[in-house]
Amino acid sequence: MNTQARTKLTAWLRRPRGSLGWVAAIVFFMTSASLYRAFQPASLLTIHEPLVMLSLAVFSAIVGLAVQRRFTRSVGETIFAKGSSGWQRKLTLLNAAARESNVLLGTLVLLALLGTSILWLAGRSVEHIVNACEANLQAQIDTPNGGPLVAMIAKPVCQCLAQVFLDRNGVIRLALFDTSVLEVTAFKGVTETDEQRCLEQLDLLPEEPTAMIVPQASDKR
Repeated sequence: MNTQARTKLTAWLRRPRGSLGWVAAIVFFMTSASLYRAFQPASLLTIHEPLVMLSLAVFSAIVGLAVQRRFTRSVGETIFAKGSSGWQRKLTLLNAAARESNVLLGTLVLLALLGTSILWLAGRSVEHIVNACEANLQAQIDTPNGGPLVAMIAKPVCQCLAQVFLDRNGVIRLALFDTSVLEVTAFKGVTETDEQRCLEQLDLLPEEPTAMIVPQASDKR
């Protein structure tokens, strides 16, 4: 084994590991969670559920593994490429990128944990609000044999009102709902206009009776 081969083997054994895979996985997780939040109206009701979180985590892990394998392959191609010159300079750049990815990983882990905790707490708050709204609505409309119908109507109405409450107060404030940090009076509540708007969106308003137009006889001359 000549000197160059020995040098390349040593470089491969001490190759930069880096955290690019972890960085890509966390970025993908945060991006997909944000998109899910943007395109799913009731996202905060479901994003804290284990199945949704597990699905996002699995896809993020797949992306992270793919990125890490591509980085490792790039390092190998840089070191063992035949007839390549300046491979040590390229390897130095890859080492620098690996070190920066480790620093970035620490920052992203903190942001991901903070963001996931906020979304989970906000989702739990929305779930509690919807459950309380349904119970209140069923108590107000207590009719015999009307339980299933009231339950079917109450859920979408309460979800709509919870979404209005979320849009009005924000995710971070909603994560602090029903805690000692913020009083209930600090939140902007929903109004009767919001209730009417939700009923209109769900087409649950009673139809207005149409006035019967009675044709009048024309005067005979």
